[in-house]
Amino acid sequence: MSDFKYHVQWLKSPGYLLAEVPSPVVAELQKSMYELQKSSETDARDSLRGHLEEEWHLPLTKEIKSFTRCLSYEYVNQFGFQPAMGMAEKMHDINNSDFELKRLWVNYQKRYDFNPLHIHSGIFSFVIWVHIPYDLEEERKRYPKTSGNETASFMFQYNTALGGLDTAYINVDKTWEWKIVFFPARLNHGVNPFYTTDNTRISISGNLYVIDNKE
Repeated sequence: MSDFKYHVQWLKSPGYLLAEVPSPVVAELQKSMYELQKSSETDARDSLRGHLEEEWHLPLTKEIKSFTRCLSYEYVNQFGFQPAMGMAEKMHDINNSDFELKRLWVNYQKRYDFNPLHIHSGIFSFVIWVHIPYDLEEERKRYPKTSGNETASFMFQYNTALGGLDTAYINVDKTWEWKIVFFPARLNHGVNPFYTTDNTRISISGNLYVIDNKE
């Protein structure tokens, strides 16, 4: 029996936005990193999950705040809001709310360093890759016989519609420099180590929070 009609209906799940970082934002962040004063006050490690020796707070400057605010509204436009994103907890009305970048930091990842699966505070988070020191094909030669070669990758882990766990890997190579991934802060994510160079992988991360317009 094949004379029947049907429609395919996928179950929805929030994803992430991928974008190129605009040149004014790049210039601003480069300046912030160049002028960074490393001290106990700017050391960000005590509030982060990364197994890294260097993570530093960056100033909340104009261009990055404006850019990530725009991405917040674009995310809502593409994916909408879900209670699990944290919006419903404080009963925020999206029509009377705004988004503000309140935490920004730079990660200096050395060989063998990693970032275990974790979530962030806030409503949205992001990662900007600044410098990728390795050749991804050389990285993959480290474990050539593995059934899944995710060395040096960035990952998201999430519940499926059937109640299981799935993982989406982003194979970060040099083409990802100054690209941004923007996602819900409560989406589990992590970073695998790299093995083939003593140079440093640099990325910038941040968290945005919901604020009331009346503020």
